[in-house]
Amino acid sequence: MLLKKRLLIIDSSDSARSILFKELMTRLPDIDVIACGSAREAITATKRFEFGVITTGLSLPDMEGYALIAEIRKQQKNRDTPIFVVSGDSQPQMIDIDNTEMAAVTAYFDKAEGHRALVNFICDFLDKDNEIAAKLMYIDPSATSAAITTSILLKNNFELTHFKDGASAIAELKLDFSTNRHCSYDALITDLTLNPDMSGFNLIKTIRSDLKLDYLTLPILLMTVEPSEDERTDFTGIFGAGTNDFITKPVSESVLVERLLNLVNIKRQNEALQP
Repeated sequence: MLLKKRLLIIDSSDSARSILFKELMTRLPDIDVIACGSAREAITATKRFEFGVITTGLSLPDMEGYALIAEIRKQQKNRDTPIFVVSGDSQPQMIDIDNTEMAAVTAYFDKAEGHRALVNFICDFLDKDNEIAAKLMYIDPSATSAAITTSILLKNNFELTHFKDGASAIAELKLDFSTNRHCSYDALITDLTLNPDMSGFNLIKTIRSDLKLDYLTLPILLMTVEPSEDERTDFTGIFGAGTNDFITKPVSESVLVERLLNLVNIKRQNEALQP
């Protein structure tokens, strides 16, 4: 699965942590489970490890629950990790992922339903994140750049469809949605420089505005050249166009794969929480 095989339980109750820990270890023997009783312990754990799922209560001895979530979201390792708030207040499941701050709760769970229902919720969530290879759309007119990037993606078991121009990509997305009644692509990668008729920015704006495919439905990674010393990266323009993330060329294999897995996880998390 794409999610990391490690879970974090944050709960001030010793008995609740113990029960959840034992139940999760029984149900998910191949996944490491770490249990913390305070925000301080949890922050230490999230700085050290990447987690597939984090559950937390809101009443902690040393920090308010939402403040803890904000701290976790500041860390690169867990800025996209699904976080489930276990609360006495029954609240609807929701996703509220902010593109810049990532200060989000993935879902709420009413603890009145009991620990077994929570364990079932976690297991169902992970089961929905299946082991099918991520399906990517890649747009790049440069034969050299496309050859390098394609080689990296195929080596890392991504399923890939490559287009040389934005118009062809838009046509494919329309056909894909018409055929499947949803966007079957897990993420899209586009170069900033495409052709005079449609730049990378214009492609992304068309996808967001005309096709109505939002940040969760089709995460987008923009590729651009490293700016020279007298140039500045236009972060406002990059994210304002509707980009989830960006990467500079020449690309690093490890960075490219990590960024893509983060984006694919965003889409898979969204799908896993749909009824």
